[in-house]
Amino acid sequence: MTASGAQLRTVLARPPIPPIETREELIDALGKAAQIEHAIMCQYLFAAMSIERTSAALGPEEAELARTFTLQTLAIARQEMEHLGIVTNLLIAVGAPPNFDRPNLPLQPDYYALDLPLALLPFGADFLALAERLEAPEPAPQPHEALPYFRSVAAIYDRLRDGLQRLGGPGGPLETTLFLGAKDPQVSNADFGTTPNQVWYSLTLLPVTDLPSAVAAIQLIRVQGEGATATDPDSHYAIVGRMKATWEALSPASRHALQKPVAANPMIRERGDVDPRVSCNVLRDPRAVALARLANRAYELLLLLLARLYGANDATAADRDMYRKYAFFPLMTIVVRPVGEILTELPAGDGAHCAICTFELDGPIRTYPDRVAFGIQLGERLTHLATGFAAVAAMPGVPARLAFVAKNMAYVRDRVLAYLNPPPPAPEVAP
Repeated sequence: MTASGAQLRTVLARPPIPPIETREELIDALGKAAQIEHAIMCQYLFAAMSIERTSAALGPEEAELARTFTLQTLAIARQEMEHLGIVTNLLIAVGAPPNFDRPNLPLQPDYYALDLPLALLPFGADFLALAERLEAPEPAPQPHEALPYFRSVAAIYDRLRDGLQRLGGPGGPLETTLFLGAKDPQVSNADFGTTPNQVWYSLTLLPVTDLPSAVAAIQLIRVQGEGATATDPDSHYAIVGRMKATWEALSPASRHALQKPVAANPMIRERGDVDPRVSCNVLRDPRAVALARLANRAYELLLLLLARLYGANDATAADRDMYRKYAFFPLMTIVVRPVGEILTELPAGDGAHCAICTFELDGPIRTYPDRVAFGIQLGERLTHLATGFAAVAAMPGVPARLAFVAKNMAYVRDRVLAYLNPPPPAPEVAP
């Protein structure tokens, strides 16, 4: 029997988001949470790169404000990276692989059933208003409310907490089996020489082994972001609020001096997976396009290393140490961040803006299961990056600083290749 004409013409309300009742639903929800944290992290990194810190036009007070805004924005970005790591620990603990994918920005409407326009915005009034909405405080953790959308990022974590307790709590259907992956490799502060719960570089990467540690992980994300209370002075919401108040008190001339001429939502090329309602700015200068593409490839490689670092695979303890060492430090600190700054010294090619990192992903971040195959591709990718940075550094008009990035990239390549291809042992000498 088919639906009647009257039934077809009836328009019903959008169905509510249901509670989490199965492991599959929990894994799906954690995967989306990882993507949200990943996207928010990129928003803060982008905003920090857009702050003018070196112009001779900056007075002493403006230069100090630029430094403060940059440090505060990067500190939030680091904690968003921590939140991504904690959600990844949750994924591993319940038996799922890591998820370092995310859609490109600006985000298509309703992608997460979250009415927030996630986008790459330069530091200023629009960015601070969006950040304030992203970090908006909620009451103490509430039971999941069956609405057709999430009121806030905090509400996403309330649903996750409820799902974990429903599935793994006393009498739950997965009480004894929910954390079947808890023995698999996760990343915690202990990996950086501290105790598991000790703060390291403003980060607290909590391992997840059971229901209490899973709930504590969710609560840490909630407290650092939205705050334990609406007036928590250390929360992201409070920090953004203070930056916003400081920004609004500045003169128009000071605001202009603190902003690089960065366009919102830059891209290397037009993409069909972003919000079609939002205007994007495609880079045109050949140097900027080439360098932004390399920056994206370095960022993608960092994510691939993280994907191998987490969860059960054939990586050895020495492999994981190498992945951790090169993902968290050289690739982020001596490649992605400095290249983002160098890009802002190049024109976008539209006659009005400078270039900047675009944080585009050309495809999914795959988890390679075989260490030999991954090692070969890791060597190839590092070689391509080293060669590419050297080639762009040789282009006319490119800041001289890029030559140092190219040398650093070559150094990383050589060190990793030496690890992947150790020399054969010396033959034994007969007595």
